[in-house]
Amino acid sequence: MSDAVVIETLEQMKKFLNEKGVLEIVIRNQKKQIDTILKVIIDNLPETQEKDLIEKVIHTLNEKVHLIKRKLKLLGNVAQLEKIGMLLNGLNLCSTCAGFATMYAKLDAMSAEINQQLYQLQKTAKQTQDVQNEYEFNKVLAEHTDMLDSQRKQQPYSEGKMRELVDREYNVLTLLISSFQKDISGDRSALIFSIFSMLAMFTVSLRSFDELYYFNNRRALEKDVWHLSHEKWMSVYDTLSSEWFIEKLQDYGTFETTLSTQGVDVYYTSLLEQVNDLRSEIEDNQALLIAIGDAELFRKYKEMSAKEVADSIESAYREAGRDLDEETVTAAYQNAMRQAAMA
Repeated sequence: MSDAVVIETLEQMKKFLNEKGVLEIVIRNQKKQIDTILKVIIDNLPETQEKDLIEKVIHTLNEKVHLIKRKLKLLGNVAQLEKIGMLLNGLNLCSTCAGFATMYAKLDAMSAEINQQLYQLQKTAKQTQDVQNEYEFNKVLAEHTDMLDSQRKQQPYSEGKMRELVDREYNVLTLLISSFQKDISGDRSALIFSIFSMLAMFTVSLRSFDELYYFNNRRALEKDVWHLSHEKWMSVYDTLSSEWFIEKLQDYGTFETTLSTQGVDVYYTSLLEQVNDLRSEIEDNQALLIAIGDAELFRKYKEMSAKEVADSIESAYREAGRDLDEETVTAAYQNAMRQAAMA
């Protein structure tokens, strides 16, 4: 972070544009790895409110650099103890075969213990052995890997097969959460890791399913363009943001780790932010699907831009444009998205 360049004006920013008229702002973590890449499209900006908005975006991004620097110092000690770093990068790790291999190795080592916990929970709830077999933890891990491999081979799952995976991951996730709620675990650290890892897997799968479902059915459905189970699936993010869940995370951090009071606060708030970020990943992706509206254009956008790009641009525009009318901000943001999709 010490070599960060602070840009204060539009003219200064133009000096750092690449050949496509794109400003790339890279924020690195303490290990000098890229933490966030923000791309702001400013190609041929007119002398209008949009120019003023871009100036505010620059200020907002500079402020975020300083905030991230301060937070990383606190998060560093917590991450060493709780492996938060892996959890907070869960979405990226669960999005590709190479990334998921790292996550899979840790989760597979826990699978026997996790399956036993699920069995105990279902036995307590007097559920059948058939249900246990359907939702074994390691089977869902294998299925998620197969889904990623199919995408890698450019032979993606069908809409029906993708829905089945979303359902399986949702059910395993809700069972894991129930195990945590009912204290059916001898290793709560492993259970928490499993919950947030499964949440990242579930988010990746649901995002992919939304894309398939939208482009396959949007013309027939017109207004209600999402699967009827979507609201049920999204409820898991509410559960993980609930008061009881947060209290259990706080209790775990306080009584079962060596974290200081400040460390416990960083621990549970970081995980809560992860829940909110993953929820936003689904909601933002839905908004992009509707805004772009074309399958081929959307594919190009995905190839060019990672999730962090879209989220950071939108957040910066909304925050910087608080004093402008909604129409101006929305138009500027959508214009940036269109250019990003076609770059």
